[in-house]
Amino acid sequence: MRRDRRFWIVLYQYAAGLCDAGTGLFLLLAPAWTLGLMGIKVIPHPIVFVSYIGVFVLSVGLTYLWVAVTAAAGAGSAPRWQTQWFITALFRTLVALFIVAEIATGRLESAWAGVALTDGTFAMIQWIGLRRGWLNFGK
Repeated sequence: MRRDRRFWIVLYQYAAGLCDAGTGLFLLLAPAWTLGLMGIKVIPHPIVFVSYIGVFVLSVGLTYLWVAVTAAAGAGSAPRWQTQWFITALFRTLVALFIVAEIATGRLESAWAGVALTDGTFAMIQWIGLRRGWLNFGK
């Protein structure tokens, strides 16, 4: 059972990492095009700030991939993994709450709800996993 759990968590780690790293890279290199793919009609100006956000999103994605590569195979990796999940769950929760509040006040268009839903879902998975000890593979 533990082996199956480890498999799914490593798969989640790569999926979340590739999702964020890919999105971040696209926001960095082609911000207007990426926002268009996301259904965003109102493009923020100056556009360089979208690229700046892309650097942050890319960085979050790389933390998932770093842990997947360096900690997934090693015994005693739980503290590193737990720290990464805690910090990224916190970031994701705050981003989701911010976006929901901005949509509710009309400052962001409703197309941003997809970002809030994605970040909120990933955050919830991680908060539940941390609470239930999913990353304690040796126990």
